[in-house]
Amino acid sequence: GSYKISVRAVAGNTSADLELEVVVTGTYQMELTTPRGLLSTEITAGDVKRLELVVRNTGSSLLKDIQLSSGKPQDWEVSFEPAKIEMLKAGETSTVTAVMKASKKALPGDYVATMEAKTPEVNATAQFRIAVKTPMIWGWVGVLIIAAAIGVVYYLFRKYGRR
Repeated sequence: GSYKISVRAVAGNTSADLELEVVVTGTYQMELTTPRGLLSTEITAGDVKRLELVVRNTGSSLLKDIQLSSGKPQDWEVSFEPAKIEMLKAGETSTVTAVMKASKKALPGDYVATMEAKTPEVNATAQFRIAVKTPMIWGWVGVLIIAAAIGVVYYLFRKYGRR
């Protein structure tokens, strides 16, 4: 709020009065995390994963116009529902869903995606470790190829035997 402070300086027969106004603003702090605080997940290449994020106003001032963005691996898609938070009062939280679509060409392994919440006053970031797995169909294809190879070898031994 605004506070008025009266100041008076006196020296002998001379005096001067001055009124000062002090405007006290709150602190701007924000936190971006998940409901359980876990910053890792798994996804299958080409699939969609929904991540629940929590934006928390840990300061003492109102936060307005919170924009959400992401730094994502190449050929991935990330969108937010809702795309922006209009306002967040001090001490309140808001839940946002990040919808991630991994690239179909993503190789198995670990990737990093950075989620960011921005206001003109403060930013908050969270880095997620995302483990990419290949679709199960390729595992079954590999098993079938091995089974076919064993079947062919067995057939050849039965037909030609030891010669």
